Amino acid sequence: MGRQLRVQRPPIRNISNFHDRCLNIGYILSPVIYQELVASMPRRFEAVLRATACAYLKGHLIGLAKDWFDVKRYPYVMGTATYFAQLKQA
Repeated sequence: MGRQLRVQRPPIRNISNFHDRCLNIGYILSPVIYQELVASMPRRFEAVLRATACAYLKGHLIGLAKDWFDVKRYPYVMGTATYFAQLKQA
């Protein structure tokens, strides 16, 4: 993904542009690549992803995080205690 971002033209100028390009690239990558990416991340970054997932399930990020969850192919379901419990255990 990093390689694909570096070769794009015109160059990335701001965070909004970076976000849009990540989403565009994300739609063409397979879920297996994302699983490998998350598995290779430092534990702190993985903890941020889990905290974001918990915040989304609690409703704190409605309208903000849905794109991220769609692209990363996380199964999100509003208000399900079982999925929230699985996230807390992970």
